[in-house]
Amino acid sequence: MRAQGFTLIELLVVVAIVAVLAGLVGTSFVGSGHNQAMEGFAYRMAQRMELARDRALQRNREWGLYINESEYQFAEFNELTQTWEPYTQRPFHTESYAMNVQMTAQVDEYQGRVDADEDTLPEIVLFSSGEVTPFELTIKHITQPSLVWILESDGFTRIKAQREDL
Repeated sequence: MRAQGFTLIELLVVVAIVAVLAGLVGTSFVGSGHNQAMEGFAYRMAQRMELARDRALQRNREWGLYINESEYQFAEFNELTQTWEPYTQRPFHTESYAMNVQMTAQVDEYQGRVDADEDTLPEIVLFSSGEVTPFELTIKHITQPSLVWILESDGFTRIKAQREDL
């Protein structure tokens, strides 16, 4: 009578197959954490900008978005002092980038509707009419340059967030 069980060779073959499959699954998830974080950041940014656009409409005041290397900030235009005043209340308070991202904005020309000094103008203006300066905002991951999201608007439509495939 033969004893039932597995031979050492059968066990090694099974372990090898499991190791190969685990390696394949593990490599498919590398970078997906960064991708999900970037996607969430891009969609939150678009939602915040739409919320600021709605707030500009409700308050009948121009809003702006300043962007620099480490943070972005919303501001409201004060017609009495002719200055842009940072808006510090949630959800529009100044926010540093939570991850290694770089944001750059390409904006069409201003139409001259805000009488502020040119040097103090925000990169993107959200007008009290519901319009926004047409823009393309590029969000790029510093350590993974192929991970790029674009936020854009033609000035009238909702702000769209989409991943750019490089």
